[in-house]
Amino acid sequence: MNRLELRLRQLKGREEKGLIGFMMACEPDFTTAVECAKALEEAGCDILEIGVPYADPIADGEVIERAHFRGVERGMNMTKALEFVRAVHDNCSLPLVMFSYFNPILRRGVEVFARELETAGASAVIIPDLPLEEREKYDQIDVDIIPMLAPTADEQRMARADHYARSFIYCVSVAGVTGERDRLPDLTDYLSRVRARTSHPLAVGFGISSGAQVARIKDYADLVVVGSALVRTIEENSDDKTRLLSELSALARNLKQALR
Repeated sequence: MNRLELRLRQLKGREEKGLIGFMMACEPDFTTAVECAKALEEAGCDILEIGVPYADPIADGEVIERAHFRGVERGMNMTKALEFVRAVHDNCSLPLVMFSYFNPILRRGVEVFARELETAGASAVIIPDLPLEEREKYDQIDVDIIPMLAPTADEQRMARADHYARSFIYCVSVAGVTGERDRLPDLTDYLSRVRARTSHPLAVGFGISSGAQVARIKDYADLVVVGSALVRTIEENSDDKTRLLSELSALARNLKQALR
């Protein structure tokens, strides 16, 4: 049983909702980013999603897009991202999920990537531009590719996501890109329909940035993903490590408290 499977079992046993935090690998730098991961764990984050910088992040909004571009400018690549994943794994006990677009994985070789990801200590990967229709090609590879669903998904697509899911299903809250939003649509019907067609935990992400938003959707999901708000906090405080870690911890604590 890997860290992700264990954490999901623990959350279910405690009847507790989980917080998935997102950060970009090595942002603002390798050492500080590892400290950020440790701060998120100490503040109550249950699972950490680590992004691989990419030049064409089509699923991401402005805040995370800027983080992608900063990473690319610094020469970040899959090799360095995997090294960062290993460092985080060795310095905290958070379950780790990598977020990467498909091209860097394909260029590396999917089977090679799967072995390297496991060696680095991550439990799964989210690939936003890998359609569910293509997922069958990689079903025999020993890596948990988290299936994603949009609010427009029909019953057949929900069933397909459930078939491929190993740990949880990622339910995108909006038919759009990541990014902080003042208001989210009513997700009750959407999440209820997915819930009725799967036995796997449901994570909801895209657009969720405040404790108030988390509180409104917690009854319909098992996990809530927050990315842009955390990435923006890192971006805005990157010149002062002490302030950065303090602000990041405060935000994570607020988000986790809203799930209780």
